[in-house]
Order: sequence, then structure tokens, then C-alpha cells
Amino acid sequence: MNNYHYIIAGLPDLMPDFTSGQFSYRELAGSVREQLSPRDRRAVDWLEFGADTSHLNSHFYRAAAANRNQFIRSWYDLDRRIRNAQARYLAQKEGTDPGLYTVGETESVQEYWPALLTIFQHPDLFEREHLLDRYRWDRIAEMTTFHFFDMDVILGFLAKAMIVERWNSLDRKKGAELFRRYVDEVRGTFKGIDFQ
Repeated sequence: MNNYHYIIAGLPDLMPDFTSGQFSYRELAGSVREQLSPRDRRAVDWLEFGADTSHLNSHFYRAAAANRNQFIRSWYDLDRRIRNAQARYLAQKEGTDPGLYTVGETESVQEYWPALLTIFQHPDLFEREHLLDRYRWDRIAEMTTFHFFDMDVILGFLAKAMIVERWNSLDRKKGAELFRRYVDEVRGTFKGIDFQ
């Protein structure tokens, strides 16, 4: 039997402004992993594997959609929708066909489009990424509502912890450079576009 109550009670607080002082995702995740069953560790592996953008392709998203864990299915469905919305926005801005750059079905993007469009249109790249991560943060909170002591809470916490670690490691200048590369990677075919 898993000690979810014990694990969750020992998790530190994470702030939605993405700051938590000295913070190491690796140390935190390692501590959590030690207390998990092999099956639950595999769910953390999935979460971390998808955090590497080089793994995000149609095969990964199909596999994530069939995952046994509800949070993994929901988190990577959201990720795919956000990336499809970004691809749609950038393609329309450049006058190309969005269908060339999206993955899987795209109808569900409509549900998120108004909120995401507002974010994508923000003139400051750094603030745009901050708003996008805040959007992800809020969706994590929704995904784990009514989950109190289960693996979804732990995965949601770790997903938030990845966001916090990313922001804690940045200053504004380095962050702007990083995020410019990140946006270029959203869809490789968009490299070189000026997003400002």
C-alpha cells in the first residue's frame, strides 16, 4: 500500500508566482521517488520524459493518451492542446496552414483558444511565458481538484515543481533568451520567426 498521506503531508509549499527560494527539482523528486511503488515511479518517469521537448511527437501523445494514470493522460492532453494552439497562432500570423504543424485532433483547442490567444498576443516575450506557465499552473489545480491523497496530487505537485525550478533558474535577460529558443522549438518549422 502506498503512503500517499505521508508523502503529500511532507511536500513543501509552492507559490504560483513560481518562486520558492533555493529549490532543486532533482532532490525533491528523488525524495518522493524513494517513497513510491515501482508503478508510481513509472508515472513520474512519464511526467519527466515529456518535460523534454525533444520527446514530444505524435507517438508520445498517443502513448500518453493510453496511459493508466489519469493525471498523465490529462496533463499531456493539455500540453498537446496548448502546443497546437501555439502552432495555430504562429501559422496564422505567418499566413501558413496550421494543419501542417499540429498534432492529433485540433477541435478541442477551441475550448482553450480565447484565453490562450490573449496570452500569445502579449507583447513581452518573458511575460508571455510567465502567463502561459500560470495558465498551466491553474489547469494543474483543476486536474487535482477532489484528489486529496492519491498519485495525481503528487504528479500535479511535481509538474508545478518543474515550473518553479525553471523560473528560479532564470533572470530576465537569460530568461528572454531561453524562451526565444523554447518558442522556436515549439514547432521546428517555425525557427527564425520574430515573435516580438
